[in-house]
Amino acid sequence: MQKSAGTSVQEQGPWQSAATSVSDLPNVNFDEEAPRSAFSVVEAPAELSTLTTHLTGHSIEDTFPDGGLRSWSVVVGSFFLLMSTFGVMNTTGILQSYLTTHQLSNYSPSAVGWIPGLFTFFGLSISVQVGPMFDRYGPRYILMFGTACYVAGLLLLAESYLYWHFVLTLGVLGGTGTAFLSTVALASVPQWFDRKAGLALGISMAGGGLGGAVFPFMLRGGFTRVGYKWTIRLLALVILMMCTVGIVLVKARLPKGRSKSTINLRAFKDARFTWLTLGMFGESLPLARHGGVIADEEIGLELNVFAGLGLYPTYVVMQGFSNNDSVYLLAVLSICSTIGRLVAGGVADRYGRINTQTALIVLGVFAVFVIWLPFGNTLPGLYMFSSIFGLASGSFLSLAPACIGQISKASEVGGRFGLTYSIVSIATLICIPTGGEMLDKVGKKAMVAYLGGVLIVALGLFVMARWACLSYRWRWHAKI
Repeated sequence: MQKSAGTSVQEQGPWQSAATSVSDLPNVNFDEEAPRSAFSVVEAPAELSTLTTHLTGHSIEDTFPDGGLRSWSVVVGSFFLLMSTFGVMNTTGILQSYLTTHQLSNYSPSAVGWIPGLFTFFGLSISVQVGPMFDRYGPRYILMFGTACYVAGLLLLAESYLYWHFVLTLGVLGGTGTAFLSTVALASVPQWFDRKAGLALGISMAGGGLGGAVFPFMLRGGFTRVGYKWTIRLLALVILMMCTVGIVLVKARLPKGRSKSTINLRAFKDARFTWLTLGMFGESLPLARHGGVIADEEIGLELNVFAGLGLYPTYVVMQGFSNNDSVYLLAVLSICSTIGRLVAGGVADRYGRINTQTALIVLGVFAVFVIWLPFGNTLPGLYMFSSIFGLASGSFLSLAPACIGQISKASEVGGRFGLTYSIVSIATLICIPTGGEMLDKVGKKAMVAYLGGVLIVALGLFVMARWACLSYRWRWHAKI
């Protein structure tokens, strides 16, 4: 078999394991602008059911360690950074509930909801600038600046007592710090992993799920035993320790200065990226509503995940169950979310990341319409929903960055992450403060049905992203 002068293609499948030259593949057109950092899916020959290819070359951008002490150290550092950022985002409902009954008792739940809403909004929207900064300057100073903002915001939050104090300390300053930390945490891992990127990102994102399980108990127990101020100060100390680990361990693999742009809107010329971004926006809506008004959760796929989880504790209390039940259910959801992130990454690396993401959205739709909607008034039904939806929603969040990294150049991953999450931030800003009003006016069942409907829309968008990866020629068994 003759080898092409430049790029080679490797087939992965039961039929063949040897490298195949580009000239041997029918109708394959390699554009010089095509991403070279991860999977590039090409049209499969008629006689083959599936074909996954990797572009390989001799540049540093094309060579991924996919393991080793240094690579996995980056994953560990990213884990602690995401635990300190997304983990706290998953816990803002507990804080919101406390503020609603104490310092901000004169304000409505919707008004108080703008505070965690701004925290999440700034934590995602500023990513549009942080991503290119990471691509160009590397992680160290960005992480140091983010840690300083985040910890300072929490320390000032402990001294706050007026509404605008909380908006500035948690919403603006804290949110800005999380943007710098989480964007670097997400963008650094795909520089070190290609074939194992799903597993590596799943482990990293598991930090957010673990934080969502641990921090609610820490805050609720602290408020009772040592009071508000010392609980927030203790949280700031824990965050500082975890961020320090991240600063030490997270390194960039590529040389600095490879990305010259700031906001690369040309990324939307890539239909795959556009559909994935819209799908992630749709996923976020239900997740935002779960965590906001009485107890909390996260951002989701990114819109579905954050919308539903912000209101989930509120929904539990409205069904007549106690605040403790809402915390336990949220903890179950977060623990299962952590497990889902760990398992889904390995499965996605084997069967395709977009394929796995699509299947898990179907599981999320099942959990909403078959379990939550008819059995949401029973405690066993809610525990079952928390378990199944937790497994699915955790994967929403962990696989989304892997899907973006899969279709992007390694030197552009940070910028594309930032661009995507800045768009997702709009959803989270709207969902958390407006979720309580929706629950009051349209009722519990209508809200649940709405969240499930949004997930169905997100499912359609991810199907379109998969179709775009196949040049709009459908293949059921393609690994994407």
